[in-house]
Amino acid sequence: MTDNEIIQGLKEHNEPAIEELIRRYTPYVSTIIYNLSRGGLSTQDIEETAADVFFVIWNAPEKISENSLKGYIAGVTKNKAKEKLRSASSKNNLIDIDDVVMADEYSLSDTIDNQVLQKDLSDALDQFGQPDREIMLRYYYYYQTAPKIADIMGLKLEAVKSKIKRARTKLRAFLQERGY
Repeated sequence: MTDNEIIQGLKEHNEPAIEELIRRYTPYVSTIIYNLSRGGLSTQDIEETAADVFFVIWNAPEKISENSLKGYIAGVTKNKAKEKLRSASSKNNLIDIDDVVMADEYSLSDTIDNQVLQKDLSDALDQFGQPDREIMLRYYYYYQTAPKIADIMGLKLEAVKSKIKRARTKLRAFLQERGY
């Protein structure tokens, strides 16, 4: 069954189409979730999130354009993974900053280029003092909202937003110096 046949089957609520979608794309979906969570979700959480992805696709197949199944799946997966991470972080407000493993969310393999970028990003974040470093990690790697960060860290919302903006500017300059 081709991707376009799967799309057509989903639009007709054909059960073999969803079964084929799940069979073919579960490893892809699970890898995206795992990479976004940087190992921060349990196997059960990853499986639950993957099931949520396929549920969304089953319930809204009209949103899938022809020849865009894989991209659509990736988008839904990223959104569901971020929701799960937000939910998990709201249950556990503590983050061990030293245990953060930085990963490129669009990458499914460990390439040399990504390892270099990860190292440069890590070096850039190491130059930030506290609380800027923690705010950036919470915002960009744990997908916490600015109001949530302000609440957890006992800061004013405006201060968190300002620190994010300044840190972005510093990060941009740091990466441009290194040719990014």
